[in-house]
Amino acid sequence: MPRTAPWLAAAVLAGGCGQSMSEGAPADSPVQRALLRGVGQIRGTHDPRKLYPQLAHTLAGLRGARTSTAAEHRAKALAIRGLVLTRKAVRSQLDFIDKDSGEVAAATRDARRADRFFALGAARLRAAGAALGIRIGKIRGR
Repeated sequence: MPRTAPWLAAAVLAGGCGQSMSEGAPADSPVQRALLRGVGQIRGTHDPRKLYPQLAHTLAGLRGARTSTAAEHRAKALAIRGLVLTRKAVRSQLDFIDKDSGEVAAATRDARRADRFFALGAARLRAAGAALGIRIGKIRGR
């Protein structure tokens, strides 16, 4: 049986380990953590009254996060836009719940608006993940 140099075996094993990241994006950066926290909040919190302030807190942390690469900078901008759009969707849901009792036209408008903002926000959050080399699947069915 042929003998392989130990350093070669270690290099081959190390090359296949870990999460795939885009060039220059550090693993587990503040932007990445904030992005994943926001996506987790959107997926896991179905009460709009709880989700709205949670996203505000995550958004504040993301805005304060420092970036060190171009990929992180792009991901940060996309993630901020995605969370802002998602907060608009949640605000539209709250308007639907609070103000549209018995008003079909207003309820329809707020429901459409929420759906549109959720779809746009999800697309931006997926793009932010892609900029960091992270695959983010569907968010609330979008």
